Amino acid sequence: MARLFHATYCQWRQWRRLSTAPRMAMAHDRQGVRRLATHCQAEVDQHYEEAVQTLNSLQSNAAVLQRIRQERGFTNNVQATEGFLDRVGISLKDLDSLSVIHIAGTKGKGSTCSFVESILREHGFRTGFYSSPHLVAVRERIRINGQPISKEDFITYFWDVYNQLIAKKTSDDDMPAYFKFLTVLALKVFVKEEVDVAVLEVGLGGEYDCTNVVRKPVVCGVTTLDYDHTSILGNTIESIAWHKAGIMKPGVPTFTVEQPLQPSLSVLLQRAKEKQVPLYLIPPLENYGWGARPLQLGLAGNVQYCNASLALQLTQYWMNSQNRGRSGEVVHTATSTSDHLNVPAAIPFTLSDEDVLGLKYAVWPGRSQVMASGPLTFFLDGAHTPVSMQACVDWFLKTAPMHAPQNGGNTFRLLFFNSTGDRDPETLLKLLTSCNFDLAIFTTNLVTTSMKASSDQTNYTISRDQAHLRCEQQRSSWIRLVRNQSKLESESPDHEDTEVDGTTQSEGSERNLNLTSSMPASDVPSIIFPCIQDALVWLSCGRDPNLTGELLTPPAFPPPPRLQEATQVQILVTGSLHLVGGVLGVIDPELRCATHVRNAFNKRPSLTDLVLNNYNKFSSPGTP
Repeated sequence: MARLFHATYCQWRQWRRLSTAPRMAMAHDRQGVRRLATHCQAEVDQHYEEAVQTLNSLQSNAAVLQRIRQERGFTNNVQATEGFLDRVGISLKDLDSLSVIHIAGTKGKGSTCSFVESILREHGFRTGFYSSPHLVAVRERIRINGQPISKEDFITYFWDVYNQLIAKKTSDDDMPAYFKFLTVLALKVFVKEEVDVAVLEVGLGGEYDCTNVVRKPVVCGVTTLDYDHTSILGNTIESIAWHKAGIMKPGVPTFTVEQPLQPSLSVLLQRAKEKQVPLYLIPPLENYGWGARPLQLGLAGNVQYCNASLALQLTQYWMNSQNRGRSGEVVHTATSTSDHLNVPAAIPFTLSDEDVLGLKYAVWPGRSQVMASGPLTFFLDGAHTPVSMQACVDWFLKTAPMHAPQNGGNTFRLLFFNSTGDRDPETLLKLLTSCNFDLAIFTTNLVTTSMKASSDQTNYTISRDQAHLRCEQQRSSWIRLVRNQSKLESESPDHEDTEVDGTTQSEGSERNLNLTSSMPASDVPSIIFPCIQDALVWLSCGRDPNLTGELLTPPAFPPPPRLQEATQVQILVTGSLHLVGGVLGVIDPELRCATHVRNAFNKRPSLTDLVLNNYNKFSSPGTP
């Protein structure tokens, strides 16, 4: 069946090429051209859905993943990835020809990759960028010159790789899993498209990650380390740091940031010595030579300062290595960190216009992002570790007041939350209690309860029953945390009723109690939805024309009057990148928030090459 799909698509493309002139002669009027374009696009969409459905069949199901977590066995994906690459005609020698910048870390690796790609594209290089997870469409994971590869190219490359793997498999289960397949696909795309540089974001860990199949990267980076994927990487920061340092290669410089959790930096330093790798700390972003140009970042939040500095060091080293007339050595100075480790510090340098523009126009949706739609303002941040969630809270508390109604209207503040995997949601939710939400919504990461197998956002890695149970547990944790916080505040000698919107906190509690009397915990307004679409339609109260329709599952109670009457509803969407992607898939399915249009001299417009008015208007770019 897979071969039939591929053959059909290839025949269709050949037919398009051969019959373009006759068909265009027939479609002499504008309406005819539109009909023809619509027909062709429908063909592309159909074949794309067939490819995505086949790709989704490679996902590990929930039962398999649970067994892996329980066994906590480390699967060395590198050797298997080498074998699959060989089966699709990509040898290790071919991989060695790729000029790779390899980046690992717990937090900020995607943002750092985005900065790196944007800077190098501003310098005129043809870039390839592989990242995960995707937010709306799987094509986002593989980008050429900042743009997700087209549906047509995805279809062609997908069936080429898939059919070769099928033809050469030795057993029924001799096929790569979802992420491994996409890694093989991305590397083949980059080789065939002859990119100048391939920016690779590690998927999970580093030592045994599929992307570690690359033997000779030009330079490596390690971003901030934190607790995540502990069932696989271990529950100590030492174990996590050991895995992340696995991307280091002998003689290849590695840059890292000042690590907030100790002894992660000492582990990185030890592994660097073992692998004979020069390791460098990055300087503060403001220490670079900016000249008269302002420091502006396309990505919001203070956490982006170290990511931007790391990107500058990685790109500077990579460009020097490509220029035979310039030294590949890193200019550095001796330094002692807060834990008395002697790690050399890279020296800041004077930035070029391309460096400055690359930082300014970098885009990484779903991280510290603000989008407005009528009375609804979405604050989207995929924070899912304690460190990143604290950064998210700081950003939200600073940014939300900037987007409050100018005419003094009422604001309703809402939490939209889900946490997945082996993460501790209570730790994350505890940090969010300081935001004083009027209502909390807990939902699964399902966009709808009737998603097709061909959807880019289909996820087989968790069952619906498990997802709903997690929502119930998270809501229970939230109620307990808010009650505990309220109790502590009421017992404080400095406590007094404060007035908000003309109402004291005591009166507000009674008001919420009345509004949600149908709920078991009406003192802490919260509700669970089975899917993202239902939750968004419910909270919009019919005031957003893009969020309409019948709810698939009747809600526990109707929207409270304060929500319906609010001048503005501020919605913080956080806890999971999959949740953020699901919300974007509903409110911005084409991901227009990440499509920028800027005319660069002699360079085609690309995803991160422009400044979208809406993005700049509704986001809060980082400035010191």
